[in-house]
Amino acid sequence: MDHLRLIVTFARAAEAGSFSKAARTLGVTPQAVSAQIRQLEQQVGVRLFYRTTRSINLTEEGRAFHERCRVGMETIQGGLDVLRDRTEQMVGTVRLALPYAISYELVAPLMGRFLDRYPQIRVDMLTLNQLPDVVEHGVDVGIIGGELPSSSLVARKAGAFNHVLCASPAYLDEWGVPDHVDALRGHRCVLLRHPRTGRLWPWTFQSGGDIVTLNPEGALSVQDAESQHRAVLHGAGIGQIASYYAAPHIRAGRLRPVSIGYVSRQVDVHLYLPQRDHTPLRCRALADYLLAGLKRNPDLVPATF
Repeated sequence: MDHLRLIVTFARAAEAGSFSKAARTLGVTPQAVSAQIRQLEQQVGVRLFYRTTRSINLTEEGRAFHERCRVGMETIQGGLDVLRDRTEQMVGTVRLALPYAISYELVAPLMGRFLDRYPQIRVDMLTLNQLPDVVEHGVDVGIIGGELPSSSLVARKAGAFNHVLCASPAYLDEWGVPDHVDALRGHRCVLLRHPRTGRLWPWTFQSGGDIVTLNPEGALSVQDAESQHRAVLHGAGIGQIASYYAAPHIRAGRLRPVSIGYVSRQVDVHLYLPQRDHTPLRCRALADYLLAGLKRNPDLVPATF
């Protein structure tokens, strides 16, 4: 790295024809430029400049070296220009990390219009049900439901949801509608396992300051929220389902809410970027588009069925 600093100083001095002019370009003193040139000459064992009190001139070796340096620096500048163009233009790949349920229900329906608007942007969607290591997975933009850990992530709230206790009309017509917490124990319950621990998620409800946690005996337990949703929709039993999934089906009559006097806690949904600075324009474009789209979604609010 020290060699590169000395070479840049040499190139600036050769181009300017003056240590003083090179110093102004580099933001250092003329004495510093002269000292760095001497250091470079000592390292390579060749005189690069003829010096007088009024001027400097390249030696034959200095001219040959400067020509090589000029070509190399033009190549480096070209690389920097390419990076700058990719950062400032709507082109390239954006890696988007998000949970599968949010991807399937909320984000995938938005992507067609985004790709129509930005045909030179490619989106690589990485579905993970936990906050990923953004460095390890190369994440440019992410969405997560639940609390964000304290970190350097730049996060903005996109919406919120809760979990709705519901079942299919056919199931409730046959087995009856529970109207309190204890009545749930006599019903078929469709439960979800934690994706990392494999433990069953408890059902948590609250009413004012009262919180009730229930660990029902599941007639069916599944590993992913999508299977749980489909099973409940098709009559497997009662499930505690994300409101953004349940609400459209409840409005259409395919599911019916089960009211037991309690509701579930609110879960915030955040869109995040790994860092605030040096974010390519394509990444900001996707982040802004998704944030606006999620905020417009009428079902990304806690349900009150």
